[in-house]
Amino acid sequence: MGRYRYPLAIQTLLPDAYRGDSAFIANMKTLQKLGFDGVELNIKDPQALNPQDLKQFLGDFGLGLFVFATGFTAKTHNLSLAAADEARRKESVRRAKEFLAFAAEFGAGAVAGFLKGAMGENSAQNLACLKASAAEIAPEALRLKTPFIVEAINRFESPLGNSLDEVWDIIKDVKNPYVHILPDTWHMNIEESNMEAAMIRHRDHFIGFHLSDNNRFLPGFGALDFKKIIGVLDALEYKGKVALEANLKGSFIDDVTKSMEYLAPLLAKTEELVPK
Repeated sequence: MGRYRYPLAIQTLLPDAYRGDSAFIANMKTLQKLGFDGVELNIKDPQALNPQDLKQFLGDFGLGLFVFATGFTAKTHNLSLAAADEARRKESVRRAKEFLAFAAEFGAGAVAGFLKGAMGENSAQNLACLKASAAEIAPEALRLKTPFIVEAINRFESPLGNSLDEVWDIIKDVKNPYVHILPDTWHMNIEESNMEAAMIRHRDHFIGFHLSDNNRFLPGFGALDFKKIIGVLDALEYKGKVALEANLKGSFIDDVTKSMEYLAPLLAKTEELVPK
């Protein structure tokens, strides 16, 4: 069992030569020391990696891959599930299925955030294309028993699927147990008039939850009340995973260490809170 009530990860970028990257190795050692269970990785080209080698590397630090975060890959290769150009959309769907196969090697999931669409792709046609793409990807998620997770991203960064309601509208018709939405407190703080109500309304639709403060730094660097937010997850009897996704204010090690000084008591197991 992990150190916290929820399996805990952080999203970060995987260097191309990760085994020889001393800074990245130091970051992984810090996560291990702080009790993290896994990572969410942005990877430039997952097809160029040996999944077993990466799994072994992460395992050396007691970490697993929770999800493959596809945003960096999508931007690098100009992918869009909402593309009106059918050839580009089909290629994006094909790559999304590859991402699911890659994630399946780790027992992980694949997150579609920026993969949903590029800025400007916000027409009714783009929305229809995105829904069609989700419907085409869903059977592969089911076949692989690997979650395909669509993230709600705020209107200033993503053209479609900004609120939890909007993302649910994109995927609800596929009726697939391996297709989910992904709430993120940074985006919710912008898009939701009532964050708690949105979480309650979609309690059965997410298996992962992102924590990020209102200034897009790690929890504890801004003004969001994470005691309340985590309390809502507790009240919902949430059984999924939690991950930190944020910009860095200083160094990775300093920021994560400071953030966990704030978060660790909020995430501690109940028995650890009982006075001795």
